[in-house]
Amino acid sequence: MIVRVLGSAAGGGVPQWNCACANCGAARAGERPRRSQSSFAVSGDGKRWWLVNASPDIAQQIEAAPALQPRDGRGTPIAGMLFTDANVDHLGGLAVVRQQGDHAFVLYSSAVVRALALQQRSFSPFGASPHRWEALGSGDAISLDPRLTVRVIAVDGTTPGYAGREARADAVVGYAISDTQSGACALFAPVFASVGEPLLAAARGADLAFFDGSFWSDGELASVGVEKAARALGHAPISGPGGSLAALGATPGRGPRFFAHLNNTNPLLDPRSQEFAEAAKLGFGVAEDGQEFQL
Repeated sequence: MIVRVLGSAAGGGVPQWNCACANCGAARAGERPRRSQSSFAVSGDGKRWWLVNASPDIAQQIEAAPALQPRDGRGTPIAGMLFTDANVDHLGGLAVVRQQGDHAFVLYSSAVVRALALQQRSFSPFGASPHRWEALGSGDAISLDPRLTVRVIAVDGTTPGYAGREARADAVVGYAISDTQSGACALFAPVFASVGEPLLAAARGADLAFFDGSFWSDGELASVGVEKAARALGHAPISGPGGSLAALGATPGRGPRFFAHLNNTNPLLDPRSQEFAEAAKLGFGVAEDGQEFQL
């Protein structure tokens, strides 16, 4: 199984167009890498690919990944997509790939996410032929293709801001994707409001894992004058009491672990920071655009 990090940042990327924080300034100055919005690509054979979320930056992400580019005339090696939530930074790429015309994509998400997505005019074409959008519930397991299987992981979460930020079952899910030949498992949970037992169990069995790294602290956005807490936005902060670092750090996995979907204010973006060292001490890295793993 091949896993590629297409984008590692939260909505807006790094630098974010309307932000002059230290992290955005460092990215603009070339002192740290620029980051596109969070999504992943997975393949069992290097030929047929599945996206985990499709960010608004999907076009540039495909251009940075030759394996995802068309091979003959018009076409794509992307068979379909899985969505963890209905946030625009994870659905926005649908407005780009709809230009593919009559290519049939297979899409998977929870029923909640599918309903919210198809209410949006830009995404509604994916609710009809030639596409197939199937709803899965927490705990469901299916075959994506002859090589890959996926299991839906229950996580706590909320609907997006445009849908009222309501805590609803299956508003957010994670995915454990396994290779039927190698037995390897990759876990994708880039959004969650808290760390529950289903996520911990999946983390224990993962050979590679990506977790919600949106905010280091609950009140982090105050540093740029935004009076919104991480938890109020549906994201568990990494640090502090009830934070994800303590819960996940006490639960060993079978392979590398990374924080992804990082907001531009997150001090983890600075590899010289105390926060970066604290996460590294517990075995966590920070996902980077373009990273690729062979499992």
